[in-house]
Amino acid sequence: MHERPRIRKKTLYTWISITFVILVLYLFNRELFDISFLQKFVEDHRLMVISVYLVILTLIGLTFIPSTPFAIAGVLLFPPTEAYIINLIGIVTSSAIVYYFTQYLRLNIWIEGKYPDKIIKIRNALDKKELPIIAGWSFFPVVPTDLIIYVSSTLGIPYWKCLVGILIGEGTLNAFYIFSIDFIF
Repeated sequence: MHERPRIRKKTLYTWISITFVILVLYLFNRELFDISFLQKFVEDHRLMVISVYLVILTLIGLTFIPSTPFAIAGVLLFPPTEAYIINLIGIVTSSAIVYYFTQYLRLNIWIEGKYPDKIIKIRNALDKKELPIIAGWSFFPVVPTDLIIYVSSTLGIPYWKCLVGILIGEGTLNAFYIFSIDFIF
């Protein structure tokens, strides 16, 4: 029972350490991170790259994999404003898939089996203040946004309200990631 918090702490510390090492390497040895070949490929095949990137962003919601690395990768592929807009489109499409297809794909059975205690807590909280909780949840990078979308769907919270909360939270978080990374690099 106590093993899970230790694993989460180790995972968090490992993630922070790797990120720190990569940032230090980048700041002191930028030639290790020459991505001009990738930028040239994106230039030559822009429509295809945007399409593939959007498909990945759209489908990632079904995997419960965090979208943060993809938002950061977008900065490497596109100018910051374009990366931000493409990520917002990906958030909308991913949210729609999770919201509308959760029960059709029977994800509700899997999620309720995997996170029963969290589902009950989220449902109880959402009954009181839907929009602020959805926005706050979406802004917090450690918790899966797809989970709050799923619960919103099963509770019958209107899609537009769920989407507004997601865009406030994830939109703010992605803006921070994308524009601060562009500023740093």
